[in-house]
Parts: sequence; structure tokens; C-alpha cells
Amino acid sequence: MQDVLTKLDSIHKRMLDLVSPLDEHKFSERIMPEKWSVAENIHHLYLVETKYVTLLGTALQSNNRGMGVIRSFFQVPPWLVGMRLVRVKVPEKAVEPIDAPPKKMVLENYDKVRYELKALCQKHDKARLKSLSIPHPMLGLFDGVNVVRFLGYHELRHYKQIREMIKGSVK
Repeated sequence: MQDVLTKLDSIHKRMLDLVSPLDEHKFSERIMPEKWSVAENIHHLYLVETKYVTLLGTALQSNNRGMGVIRSFFQVPPWLVGMRLVRVKVPEKAVEPIDAPPKKMVLENYDKVRYELKALCQKHDKARLKSLSIPHPMLGLFDGVNVVRFLGYHELRHYKQIREMIKGSVK
């Protein structure tokens, strides 16, 4: 599990290095009306990660039966999320970054939920996380380890998007 957490830390650090130097205006401003601001992207990451920390926690405390051996072979590879080949509309209202708070709070929330995710992963071993079955609204079922991988690749996807925004080449 440590390899998964190391990758998670790596992209999180890259994201913070990218967005921390931005002033409040650049952080919160939408470059185009239909594109999220940096703040909204980071707030979205926080909302998604909070959702999955909750789902993982609930599954770990319940009699989550997992997805079975055969089904586990047919999970969508989480790395596809980081590719940005297809523009995806947020599948759930709950993770839309409406009214993102100020920069300081956005970054504090972003760090806090990552700490919670890592603490949860360190408390339970890889085998226990792999035994879970967690639904994704578009990608189907993931085991717990692939949920954590998905969160890292989802963060990478938004890192690429924000980097393009900052450079002025918004896709």
C-alpha cells in the first residue's frame, strides 16, 4: 500500500507547488465562464475525496462483501482517469464545486481530507482494502486500493487542467 500512498503524496505535492504561489484573485478567478477556477478545481478534489473517504470508512465498518474474484479482474484501470482523453461532466451534484471558499480554506480542506485518506489506508492493510467494493457513478465498481489509485489519477487529471489554465492554454 505504501507504493500507492507514495504516488498519492507525489501528485498532491506537485499540485500544492503549482497552486500555492497564486494570489487569491488568480486562484479564484474563472478564465472563461464555462471553465472552473483553480479554487473550484481544488474544492472539487476535496469534495470527491471526502465522498470516497466516507464510502471507504463505511465499507470498512460494514460487512462489505467485495466484488468477487472474477469481477475484480474487470475493474476500469484507474490510470485512465488521468489521461484527459475525454472531457467529463461531473456525474453528481454533490461533488460540484459550487461556492468554493477562499484560498486558505480550500487548501486546508484539501490537505485535511488527504490526511484522513492516508490515515484510513495506514490503519487497514492492502488486503483489507482490496476486499472492498466501492461504486463509482461512471466507472463501476472499484476495490478499496483502486479507489485510492483513482483519487490520485483524478488529482493528476485536475493538475494537468490547472497547469494548462495557468499557462493560458485552457482545453
